[in-house]
Amino acid sequence: MPASPSAAEPVTDRVAQADTMLCADRQFGDSAAIGERNLARFRLGLTMLARHDGEAADVLRRTAAASDERLRPLLYDPVLRNCFEVDLALLESGRLEHSSFGLYARDHAAGPTTNGPTDVPHSTGPCEALSHPHRRAWPGLGDAWVLTEPAPHDSSQEMLAGRLMELYRDALGDSRAAGPVSPTDGVRTVLREGAELLATLLPAAGAGVLGHVTMVGFTHRESEEGPLQSMSGGDPLPSTVLLAPERCASPWLAAESLLHEGAHLKLFDALRTGSVVRNATERVPIPWRIGSWTVIRVIVALHFYVHLLVFRAAADAADEAVRERFGAPPTAEDLDEPSPGTPAALSGQYRTSVERARYLAECMLSLPEESLTENGHRFARWLLTALRLVDDDAPRPPDRAAGPTVQARPGQSSGQLPEILPDGTLQRVTPVDATALPGLGQLVVSPAESARMHWLNARSWTVYSLCDGRDLGSVHTAYARAAGLPAGSDEVGRQVSDSVRRLVAAGLVTHDV
Repeated sequence: MPASPSAAEPVTDRVAQADTMLCADRQFGDSAAIGERNLARFRLGLTMLARHDGEAADVLRRTAAASDERLRPLLYDPVLRNCFEVDLALLESGRLEHSSFGLYARDHAAGPTTNGPTDVPHSTGPCEALSHPHRRAWPGLGDAWVLTEPAPHDSSQEMLAGRLMELYRDALGDSRAAGPVSPTDGVRTVLREGAELLATLLPAAGAGVLGHVTMVGFTHRESEEGPLQSMSGGDPLPSTVLLAPERCASPWLAAESLLHEGAHLKLFDALRTGSVVRNATERVPIPWRIGSWTVIRVIVALHFYVHLLVFRAAADAADEAVRERFGAPPTAEDLDEPSPGTPAALSGQYRTSVERARYLAECMLSLPEESLTENGHRFARWLLTALRLVDDDAPRPPDRAAGPTVQARPGQSSGQLPEILPDGTLQRVTPVDATALPGLGQLVVSPAESARMHWLNARSWTVYSLCDGRDLGSVHTAYARAAGLPAGSDEVGRQVSDSVRRLVAAGLVTHDV
């Protein structure tokens, strides 16, 4: 069990602080900010695809120009999101021929279809419109819907339904897997109660993760690792949670499953607009599993375990009203066993979520400095601070000052950035596609001839705007004035030099001597 929080502060206060903190970070915790960045990435990505696929350019540009209300159901539609991500990967690798997003979105770019079942809400995503009867997963808490066998009504929907079921089986890892299980009224009731319990215990973090779920499917799958309990779709089936019906045996079990998979989906969305690791192949030994994990998998697991420990602390502190409505919380922790033959299986260690969270936290803290991006170091500080609120013996987060302002390319360290001589002019590359997020102080930009997006924060955005043919000294002077800093100060020199070097390395600015 976690070490008891300090007696100087009530447990309920510490839990409330942790719940709030899990949603406070603008990069990783604030679902509204995460959604805003993903919409910006979506618009820019569609614009980039339109430049490279003339046949689908019209539908791609019309979709990119749609309102947020119209765009959101398309972005979080399982099939269209999968197509979008596949298209971007192909574009970046120089292998895009035709946009699959353009193919599947052509009948939906102008707005919701007016055909089909009348019980489907007007503003829905394309895959949701296939569902009949239409069932919301947790009315009042979000727009997630329950997957059933699709019921297409025209050739366009038949193609969409076929792709949805193909992605569903791919996610399960079995091309012959049976279709989704139609849940009983009892299962759907407990699913809704689980979501309500989660939002009651954790009004910020619990309700927040539910918003990242679009589709909930029930299924049975057997593998060499045993029967499927729950899973999140990730890239193969975006915005989706798949559950065994047995996970809805009680609201507490359903709530924990939704927190588990919803937290994964939330982090998946957050990482789309800010990488946290520099070396995607670096691995860490995991004593309760055979083999090792990549650093990103360590991060994903730690993110969930921290959420889980906050949830369990909230369950322990639940008042009588919660227990009367949802029943008493389980007395024993429902955690998967260590893999046979592993050090944990032989020693009896790492059989609790707190042991695993502490181990993963220590792994992050012991990584070489260059293993994580600045976003990654920020992630570690944020998450470990939340963990310490419910576990006094958890590793302490490191203290670090804010660092670079432009995300470097994967594998590019600060030492590989170009030196910028005082002579010569700094000029923004044109033409570019860009989307501004003034409320977040960010600009996402891509040179027209590139297939890469670059995220600039307020500092690098300011420096970028000043690279209009000026020399480095003039940029220093103008930046000091814009930032309200003393002209010629070391701080101005550091901030401008770092930003300019990264802008040049990213191909957004040229330095002509």
